[in-house]
Amino acid sequence: MTEIIIIRHGETEWNKTGRFQGHSDIALSQEGRAQAAALGRNLAVDDVDAIYASDLTRAMETAAPLAKRFGLEVIPDAALRELNFGAWEGRNFHDVNAEYPGAMKNFYNDPELADIPDSENFTDFQKRVARRVRGIAEEHCGKRVIIVSHGASIRILFADILAMPIRSIWHISQLNTAVNRIRFEDDGFAVVSLMNDTSHLSSGIGE
Repeated sequence: MTEIIIIRHGETEWNKTGRFQGHSDIALSQEGRAQAAALGRNLAVDDVDAIYASDLTRAMETAAPLAKRFGLEVIPDAALRELNFGAWEGRNFHDVNAEYPGAMKNFYNDPELADIPDSENFTDFQKRVARRVRGIAEEHCGKRVIIVSHGASIRILFADILAMPIRSIWHISQLNTAVNRIRFEDDGFAVVSLMNDTSHLSSGIGE
């Protein structure tokens, strides 16, 4: 059995102000750094064999306390990045909704129909993320691996594993530093055993 623990990055200022981040390289906020520190202290595992992260700063910063705890280097991987939001990146949700009301409605109700200028197609996005996570599981067969990624990336992965339509991804909650566990059997069959867990934060961010 192979276990993948996939974690959303900590809070950023753009999370707080409701901006599309995508491939924009945004650092953690002060709160996000505190969340990452609590994650590093309190994640309920005794050993980890490898740690991967999206190569964007917010994911690498979230992974850093875990890497320090387990004495590992974080392996940056661009295939684990968030969806590329194209022309929407850096823009506030409300402003985008005012300019592209039909596209925003599709974005939440049927993402595959969302017409976002210069963006990544949701189907291609799912193939990118799911293929890489399954590849990591194959490369570390029988091991436990942590991956730090992004909210939409984790949701689109779950849609692949659970055979959900892409239009359902926004029904899955992924809070900042949410912990998710996936068990991969030797034949690649995957089982989600934990989703959107933030119990590590209840032990006290400021400790």
